[in-house]
Amino acid sequence: MGTSNIIVFVPPSLFTIVSLAFLFLWQMKVVSAWQWSAGFAQTALGFVLSTFSIEPSFDAFSSGLIFIGASYCYGSGLLIHFGAKLMHLQRSAFVVVYTLALAYLVFVKQSLISQLFLTDVGFSLLAGLAVCVVSRKASRPVDIALVAATTVAVLDGLVRTIFFTFFTTSSDNLADFANSAYNLAVHVSTITVCMIFPFTALAAIASAAIERNRDDAERDPLTGLMNRRGFDRAVEKKLRSSPTIAAVLVWDIDHFKRVNDSFGHSVGDKVIVALANELHHAFGSIGCVARVGGEEFVTYLPNVSGKEASALANLLRISFADRDWVEEGAANGITVSCGVSDVVVEDRRLEHAFLRADDALYAAKSEGRNKVVVKGTVSATCSQSDDPNSLAHVPRLSA
Repeated sequence: MGTSNIIVFVPPSLFTIVSLAFLFLWQMKVVSAWQWSAGFAQTALGFVLSTFSIEPSFDAFSSGLIFIGASYCYGSGLLIHFGAKLMHLQRSAFVVVYTLALAYLVFVKQSLISQLFLTDVGFSLLAGLAVCVVSRKASRPVDIALVAATTVAVLDGLVRTIFFTFFTTSSDNLADFANSAYNLAVHVSTITVCMIFPFTALAAIASAAIERNRDDAERDPLTGLMNRRGFDRAVEKKLRSSPTIAAVLVWDIDHFKRVNDSFGHSVGDKVIVALANELHHAFGSIGCVARVGGEEFVTYLPNVSGKEASALANLLRISFADRDWVEEGAANGITVSCGVSDVVVEDRRLEHAFLRADDALYAAKSEGRNKVVVKGTVSATCSQSDDPNSLAHVPRLSA
């Protein structure tokens, strides 16, 4: 092995470690696609074949298949990460055509230069296809970095093979690959340039996992709406835009305990989900909606007045009261009550508006339920809160 230098052992060692790390993270459900681990494992195996030759034709054909398999896996990992279509049919057809061309160049033409050109171009085209598909979906900085790192790896292969194919004189004998300048260049560029790719992929995937976990912690599992914690964070973001007007709404399903006692908790869950869906449909695109416990929901609407909010709430209240619940196993006539309040200039804390809306809800219930009541300006009896945006002191609502 003429290139018996420590450098030839670095890429297979690094990619083996990366492959094992991704495999472990996949088993821990941090990484969503096993294809990352498979791609890095194949890359490591390809470098092993280039270092420890078995038979020239076998080495050339096997390494060509291994590297195109790695490219396929990298592309799958990218597409899965960004939620894009996997395009199995198109990419598999490309691999079939590539394999036939590789077999011809290795076993018939026996050309090292042509085989290397085909392998690098094939790898770059297959991975580049995935990059083109996902590039529009990359919005987070870490995802943009992943797309950029993959693009660098793709361009690295293209530039190298074009340079060695058309601008240098190299042996065309398959047996000469292990000692070639091309093989050394592959190892050097992998260590100096392409190792950015796996670590960027790891960073992007870990970041996505953290966001998924945070989203799960801020979501109500039954309805998919935000919970109180997620609602606080979302409202805080809305407040940064300093809306000139805003309204808050507090909702409660009327006689919900009676629904559970009469028809069972599974039917009660269906009623909760139905109201959650209507609230999300009505207000999700313009404000923040959350289930904060049991049959209790809250809504924050920036740039909407209390009068406008009460009109929208009445439409939803009427629609909900007119629903047919027979198929869900409940009697018709399940209703909802709502308290509404403006967020006024006098409010030093958003909590004050929610307390008024909560008072309005109690008024709606005391007036017979199935009503929307709007509360006026802030009361002197409102309790204080250290956190201006927290809803921690909003009272729990009764049925």
